[in-house]
Amino acid sequence: MSSISLKIEHPKRNLRYPDDFPNKEGEDQYRYGFTVYKEVIIQWDRDRDERIFSWYDELPKKIREKIVIAQEHEGMIYLVITKKIKKEDLGTAWDVDGEVWKLAEEEIKVVRGAAAY
Repeated sequence: MSSISLKIEHPKRNLRYPDDFPNKEGEDQYRYGFTVYKEVIIQWDRDRDERIFSWYDELPKKIREKIVIAQEHEGMIYLVITKKIKKEDLGTAWDVDGEVWKLAEEEIKVVRGAAAY
């Protein structure tokens, strides 16, 4: 793990970086950074697939408001949420420009004080 540690004040929930982040690039995760997009933190990996913006925009509003962090890594979606989301509302796979992205269910993190589904 890197020695970088940040406290991030976020409108949905205060976060700690890297502790609250999915971190799919291992020790090198800090190199790729993140972007705040419409009150969700988009965490980047090495290929910085910007299609995640359109994926996020197509989610229903009631789902978007519960997501704090989203990361796409090798066709899998990793999420950090603040409140319970039903799988049937979220979905488990999406067509993103002809490529199927799947929900990495084992990698949904729930930040302090929220409930997982």
